[in-house]
Amino acid sequence: MERAMVDELKDSFYTGREFQLFFKSSTQSLVIKADAPHFTILAVSDDFENNSFRKREELLGEGLFEIFPDNVESPDGKENARLALMDVIASKSSVALPVYKYEIFSPEAGDMVAHYWSNTNQPVLDETGEVAYIINTTVNITRQELLRELNASSKEYLLKQQERINKMFLNAPVGMALFTQDYVIEYANEAICRMWNKGGPKEVTGKSIFQLIPSLEDTKLKSIFDRVMESGNAYISKESPVSYNRNGKVAVYYFDLHFEPIYGLEKEVTGFLSLVNEVTEQVVARRKIENAEERLRLASEATGIGSWDLDLQTGKIIYSPIMAELLGHSGKFDLSQEELWMLVHPDDIHQANHAFEEAMETGIYHCQCRILRPDEQVFWIGVMGKVQYEQDKSPIRMIGTVMDITESKQEEIKKNDFIAIASHELKTPLTSLKAYAQFLKTGKNVTDPGFVSSIAGRIEGQINKMTKLVYSFLDLSRIESGKIEILMEDFDLNQLIREVADDYVLQEKNHPLRFEPTELPLIRADRNKVMQVIDNLISNAIKYSPQGGAVTIHATNEQGFLVVNVEDHGIGIDNNHVTKIFERYYRIDDLQVKNASGFGIGLYLCADIIKRHHGEIGLHSEPGKGSNFYFKLPLQPMPLTQG
Repeated sequence: MERAMVDELKDSFYTGREFQLFFKSSTQSLVIKADAPHFTILAVSDDFENNSFRKREELLGEGLFEIFPDNVESPDGKENARLALMDVIASKSSVALPVYKYEIFSPEAGDMVAHYWSNTNQPVLDETGEVAYIINTTVNITRQELLRELNASSKEYLLKQQERINKMFLNAPVGMALFTQDYVIEYANEAICRMWNKGGPKEVTGKSIFQLIPSLEDTKLKSIFDRVMESGNAYISKESPVSYNRNGKVAVYYFDLHFEPIYGLEKEVTGFLSLVNEVTEQVVARRKIENAEERLRLASEATGIGSWDLDLQTGKIIYSPIMAELLGHSGKFDLSQEELWMLVHPDDIHQANHAFEEAMETGIYHCQCRILRPDEQVFWIGVMGKVQYEQDKSPIRMIGTVMDITESKQEEIKKNDFIAIASHELKTPLTSLKAYAQFLKTGKNVTDPGFVSSIAGRIEGQINKMTKLVYSFLDLSRIESGKIEILMEDFDLNQLIREVADDYVLQEKNHPLRFEPTELPLIRADRNKVMQVIDNLISNAIKYSPQGGAVTIHATNEQGFLVVNVEDHGIGIDNNHVTKIFERYYRIDDLQVKNASGFGIGLYLCADIIKRHHGEIGLHSEPGKGSNFYFKLPLQPMPLTQG
């Protein structure tokens, strides 16, 4: 169901009112959904509506081959078209049918009539790289094909077909004209004559287009015409600006252009067919909107806060570009109120609705919730709004702002998780200490020195564990307050590693520790802090190693640095976590480690200590094979960072 909702949201771009209005005047024909074998029609241009003799309402939402079935006796047209669409999906590239025959029902003829078409299918890829939609451009080239056929037939038949074609073209809403090699107008319909404003079809026929409108020779149209004639390739462009004198003054007008070469019997280019659709009003109106939106966008980007305006009577919402970006719909401005609600995380929809209901009573809307972006990423947003009222106190609109609060919210969640985990970590040794104390209180076996020594050792172990936890908390507090202290002294790094390792040898019987010292110079650093780093890395290596898994420690002198490596052969760490493992409160959300103790500050403290020594800490890991944590300390210490 969620996938269907996502598909519906994607389709809504093409089925939305704004796109439908825009596409009506397109030189392209159809927007088809790549849902083979149905190939659902999502948008239809006026040109295609007229060529197909079908109303837009009959076409939208229907399967292409269901609405245009082929002649049962001659299914080649349908099969060729279907194979072309399947080829687009398979190849993910444009597929053209320069000429193919397809029968459609003609109301004028009252029967299925064969037409010839030039067809191009352009894929539109989704975020996964798969073909989601196909933009189809179909040009009715019946006239050219019929002309080729008629050249071999009788003059009477040619005249009849010419009359029929002329009648079909004469009232076409798109401007059409036929030009010879010398750019002389052989034919022009009423629509293109209105664009030229130089008389009707009879007045312009037989004249060169550049004789009719001399200023066009100085535009790029001349070179485009030449290129079509010389190459034999069609030219298609949208919103092309053309400057010429139409109503007594020179002005810039905008057109969607399609120039299709016409071939003679010897397959030579004898002229070209011009299809022109004027879009000047649409372009001017859109640019005014774009200029206003650009000013609003720049203002919004400066603050990083999106704005919105909701009509409480109609439910229509207007929002800024920055809000669209925050919601993962950059550049999309036709989302409805219902579509925006669908972005809210299912677990947060109740509180968002409750906040809206309260706003209707209090006049103030305040909500923090998660949203699911189209790329399936989860973000936190903070929404503020204020209700505006009519004189009778009825709410009419709500205006407000939205901002990304993901970082602060995640920080808050991390802190809450840290408190919960830290409480659990402290509770465990306290519970053990209480149990040992109660056992000693009973007086049983107190005369057995071995038993008492064992209990004392366990008590000491729990106290040491609590001590490490408390010191970690203190160090974290000192880091955040900028009061951590580094005390420098010269010491033997091999001896320090041996001390830490020996403590674990006594405690850990199931994880052998291997350390072979090499000759090292004395290092000048904070001995206790470096010991804390080594202890933490060894503890982690043991914690995430299997029973009996050995932990190996190396210390070497490499190019002015003493380098310590702590290597295990445990579960390893996925690459997704490697860059985050040293962040504060970060814990790996993985089934293999979710039950492991720890609260996400040990490695953060290690990283801070090494950073204050102007060293380097890092990790090499491979899931299932183990991890190698390392740190480097400079032999020539730089000035320390104390806070």
